[in-house]
Amino acid sequence: MTCPPVDLDPSSPVKVAVVQAEPCWFDIEAAVQKTCDLITEAGKNNAKLIAFPELCIPGYPTFVFAHTIKTVNDYMLEFYRNSVSVESSHMTKIRKAARAAEIMVVLGISERHRGSLFMAQTFIGPDGTTLLHRRKFKPTGPERIIFGDASGDCSKNVIQTPLGRVGGLQCFEHIQPLLKYNTYFQGEQIHVASWPCLFPPVGNMPFFNTVEACRMATHTLAVEGGVFVLLASSIQTEKGLGANGLIKPVVEGEEIPHTAATGGGFTVVIAPDGRALTEAVPADWEGLVYCELDFEEIYRAKQWVDPVGHYSRPDIFTH
Repeated sequence: MTCPPVDLDPSSPVKVAVVQAEPCWFDIEAAVQKTCDLITEAGKNNAKLIAFPELCIPGYPTFVFAHTIKTVNDYMLEFYRNSVSVESSHMTKIRKAARAAEIMVVLGISERHRGSLFMAQTFIGPDGTTLLHRRKFKPTGPERIIFGDASGDCSKNVIQTPLGRVGGLQCFEHIQPLLKYNTYFQGEQIHVASWPCLFPPVGNMPFFNTVEACRMATHTLAVEGGVFVLLASSIQTEKGLGANGLIKPVVEGEEIPHTAATGGGFTVVIAPDGRALTEAVPADWEGLVYCELDFEEIYRAKQWVDPVGHYSRPDIFTH
């Protein structure tokens, strides 16, 4: 029996690739080349979409949690120099790699715009065109020292593609109820959750900033939205510790910064009912996680729960 197509959805499972990798800290040329290499690898393995972590170019600024403002300012200058402008030759090279591999790319970058930096996700089509570019609506905590707020267009974060309706959020945007609801309302089906490297609890750090809590928040989004989630994350090795000035003598009684750790990866693909579709990879593992997404799973999940459809009561909250 041949099943009729559903709207504009793909008629067969979609193969995706999700990145877990260490950034090329403060090295824009190496970062762009590594990005292109991962895109090429995913294309050769017949993936139709590749999802990258937050700020994979030039790497999440783990230094910002560990130094005084004076020292942070010195790191910020190097970070600024190795960030990327949207219309730069670096982004042109990445778009050409996407076109050559015939793959859709969702890339996390530190976007440099004149004198400012923004945390951004760029959606690139398999023909190399920019389909959508959005900035993180508000940097979290100490990130605000480095990055600016987005403008109102950050709420447009889902687009129709031949692979379905693809969207994304970055890091702690996944704990913003209204932002998540807005994402669901746009009919998202494949969600790219771009995260940095995250670690187990250290000292007095709040639990919500641990890898366990952030993983839970991302699984919750999958259940609430009835969507596939591609959780992409970075790792940090001794190279990253050195680049970010996180290798220091241990001082008795002084708390170690929570980013002064190795590992940090927790990449996974999550089903619309919240379960993991891929096996857990080690926190220090580097590579691509592949998975095939069958949209039947979305339809089954939404038969039970559709918070912007049959499982909603907007009349109660409208005055």
